[in-house]
Amino acid sequence: MLAAWRDSPTRLREDSAGEADLVAAGYRDRVLTELAQNAADAAAKAGVAGELSVRLVDGRLHVANTGVPLDVSGVHALTALRASGKAGTELVGRFGVGFTAVRSIGDEIEVRSTSGSIRFSRVATLNALHDTGIEIPDDLATIAPPVLRLTWPVPTTPVAGADTEVVVHLRPDIDGDALLAAMRAEAPELLLELPALHRIRIGADEFTSAATELAEGLAELTVTLPGGEHRRWWQYRTARARWLLPVRHGRPVAAAPDVLRAPTRSDEELSLPAILVADIPMQPDRRRLLPGARLTEIAAGYADFARALPPRDRLVLVPTPGFARSEADALLREAVTTELRTHAWLPTCPVTPVDNSAQATAAWLTDEPTPLDATAPGRAADAPSSAHPGPDHGESAHDRSADDWSSSSARAVDQPATAHGHPPAGDVTSAAPGATSRPAERAASSDTWPGGDVPASPTASDCIPTRASVFPDLTPELAAVLVEFTGPLVIPELSDRAAQEKLSVLDVHRLGPAALADLSSGLEREPTWWRRFYAAVEPFVVDTRTAEEFGALAVPLADGRLVTGPRTVVLDDQLTVAVPVHWARLVHPDATHALLSRLGARSASAEDLLTDPGLRDLLEHDPADPDTVDAVLRLAPFAPDESLPSWLGLLELPDDTGESRPADELLLPGAPLAEVLEPDSPFGTVADSVVEEYGAEALRAIGVGWEFGVVTDPDPVGPDHDLDDEPAWWESLSEDPRDLSAVRDLDLVDENRWPTALRHLLAVPRTRALLADRDGYTAWWLHRHAHIDGVALGRLRHPDDDEFAGLLPAITGFDARDLEALRPLLVRPDIMSAELAEELLDALADQAKTPAPEVIARTHARLAAAVATGALDPRDLDLPEQVRALDGSVVDAGTALVLDQPCFGLVVSANRLVAGETTHAESLATLLDLPLVSEEVTAEVLGTGTRTTWAASPLGVVLRQLWSPADTAGALILHDTLEIHLRGAVTGTVTVPWWHTRDATHVQVPRA
Repeated sequence: MLAAWRDSPTRLREDSAGEADLVAAGYRDRVLTELAQNAADAAAKAGVAGELSVRLVDGRLHVANTGVPLDVSGVHALTALRASGKAGTELVGRFGVGFTAVRSIGDEIEVRSTSGSIRFSRVATLNALHDTGIEIPDDLATIAPPVLRLTWPVPTTPVAGADTEVVVHLRPDIDGDALLAAMRAEAPELLLELPALHRIRIGADEFTSAATELAEGLAELTVTLPGGEHRRWWQYRTARARWLLPVRHGRPVAAAPDVLRAPTRSDEELSLPAILVADIPMQPDRRRLLPGARLTEIAAGYADFARALPPRDRLVLVPTPGFARSEADALLREAVTTELRTHAWLPTCPVTPVDNSAQATAAWLTDEPTPLDATAPGRAADAPSSAHPGPDHGESAHDRSADDWSSSSARAVDQPATAHGHPPAGDVTSAAPGATSRPAERAASSDTWPGGDVPASPTASDCIPTRASVFPDLTPELAAVLVEFTGPLVIPELSDRAAQEKLSVLDVHRLGPAALADLSSGLEREPTWWRRFYAAVEPFVVDTRTAEEFGALAVPLADGRLVTGPRTVVLDDQLTVAVPVHWARLVHPDATHALLSRLGARSASAEDLLTDPGLRDLLEHDPADPDTVDAVLRLAPFAPDESLPSWLGLLELPDDTGESRPADELLLPGAPLAEVLEPDSPFGTVADSVVEEYGAEALRAIGVGWEFGVVTDPDPVGPDHDLDDEPAWWESLSEDPRDLSAVRDLDLVDENRWPTALRHLLAVPRTRALLADRDGYTAWWLHRHAHIDGVALGRLRHPDDDEFAGLLPAITGFDARDLEALRPLLVRPDIMSAELAEELLDALADQAKTPAPEVIARTHARLAAAVATGALDPRDLDLPEQVRALDGSVVDAGTALVLDQPCFGLVVSANRLVAGETTHAESLATLLDLPLVSEEVTAEVLGTGTRTTWAASPLGVVLRQLWSPADTAGALILHDTLEIHLRGAVTGTVTVPWWHTRDATHVQVPRA
């Protein structure tokens, strides 16, 4: 080597750079990992349980291991870059460069072995170069020479009990205690990654691992920590990989995001639910995959791992949807997902013959055994199982023939979890069509399964996920019924809500309530079967949405027909009067169940019958049918008015002229509503003969008018309710209304009869309540369109509201209680529209109105604030020629000034000032197109006064309590006589008590 360096300086440069690169980048922080790999290889080669010990002695790191000692090929590998003495696929290394990691912590290294020991030394290498006459270029001084290319024999031997010991003299900058602490954290992972290692000792701390073979090709790996804590994993081997799942409380759980291990940790980040230890080509530093590595082949057999797990735990292996953490992660996620989608491993329910006799159904519903069979359909029973030896780890379940599996005709077993929480391997008895059969039970002794409990495994059905369906939160009772007509159905243990996301990854068809209802149509079953079906479905109807989805369930009728939708049927006729109801359909008595009532099936009560969709269909196609008219009007008195649908108004009745008209276009004779309607309103009057035969109460119940009618819609989708100006109201809303209740026909009220109309609205609780909803249609419409004495309600104020007193009129003629109910219809000072702004500006310019100065200022402040916030655009307004001054006088706009600084109010006449709030004075000036007083009048303080501070002057202390902090900022200047000289729009000299300038406040001292 020295000759090579002497003859080729380039060779020396390459070797130095190569070793330096590996130390600085490729093998940083991997000292224990690389030495542990060598120890594992040595133990595997010797066929012994590998042990590794690490200790720190006098600044030297001692790493000893058992296994084959160092041989000639090993020495060659240690002294040659990218050359290894390892042969065979069971050994970890490939390039012989991992030992370079020791250079990251020391320059003097010994490798002591029972077969001989060698030393690597930077100092010795430098001396050898000097003795040979080899010069190190200046640019290589920091990295040359390469330490691991030359060796010297040493007489030392490894510590007793070890076959090889690596001793590294730590450089001064290496913290030995921190190094050992990092190794302690790494030790459990190395025992997981390197099965040939069974024990690692770091200082006084010992870590051990043990493997126990379980059933179905699983093994349990247990790593014991120094404190006695145990960490467990379940392991499954395939041809190219080991897959491991952490075990918590006896059950496997998904691993946290990890990295590819080949077999030790790489930099390829993964998000798989299982830890992957793979046989895959890696780059020399074993941090990244080699380009072209056939990564997806590693997924082969992943479905076998899933099938080996207890059925209730199998979904733990399904990747959770999310972004891949690396390119390798994306490939592996796709590969394992494809593997899971295309192989049979997902446990599904069996198809069990069902006894549909009345006796069996009654026993099933009451949870009592029948005389012939103590187990109701789909219920638990003890069942024998046959045993079959488990496969070797490398055997794929897909290669097993059907003859390899033993069968069982026993019923399903419903037994509790074992001591470790393992569920029975199955709870089904015969395979569904298209599914593969699981073994009844693997031969496994109690000491090969965690906790000594061998899970019972009656024959189950493992199905390809894409051919299976899942019903969320499936129960055993419902499963026993559904499996007859749904095909392969995921077992209840894997059907909870938490499993749905993973099942969707597998493309398992989701069978929801609506789909189940659709599947029920067309089934030919006895009525007793339907009752059993309803009993199994009932626990799933927990809210209105689910009830709606089950709304298409098939229902058998007493006449032998099968109809769709419980809402279209009647469970029983309990009417006490004879009513010719011909739109209801009666359920077969043997199929009657409470679920049908929950889903909308009705007893023959008046309310239910009058809200039946079948009746609406009749009214839409033949609203004047005499039988329908007679039945509806005889039922109506027995139903609460508020519960009846508005579409009953479609029913056509004769009016007083003999013509047929819809009920909601008719009024009862003498109806109060008639007195407030316009003379040409479209309402007619129902015939007296109809009133005499059925009574006014029945007619009012179906929509014949007496007072104002109300339109309701529980789920409005747009302004399509035939209400006046409804699109404009809809546009005014910030979001679509959740429901709609609105008084109709308001646009038909005579303009001169609104006080009476309002009293009608206030007198009826249902319409009175609608007035309180400011954003509702009724209040919105009345605010804009209803008028009293020619003034819109929205321009009238409440008598107790003095915000615009003297500018807008107050509403009168109602008592205090009704006035409070009408408040949402009146003017709203907090909402300044362009229309209200023009109304107020015109009122301010009206000589006939006499608002108080406070009202004038407050109104100007409201207007200015609306401009400042953008709620009001002055360009949209038609301004009057005159404005209201602070003293209440109406003046020409050309002589007015906007007060923007309060002190000018002391020197400018109030009949020229337009005042609001000084914070929005500029907005008020913009609105009224007026100048600011501070821009038109220049004020100069005469005399210098005495400058002081607010804290030093007794008068300042008093004034500070009267004025705001902003008014007492700056200096305080006291004057015996405070005179202000004015120029501009106002001229002259004025004596004032105080004056504010930019940086001071001037105050005239009171005379005693």
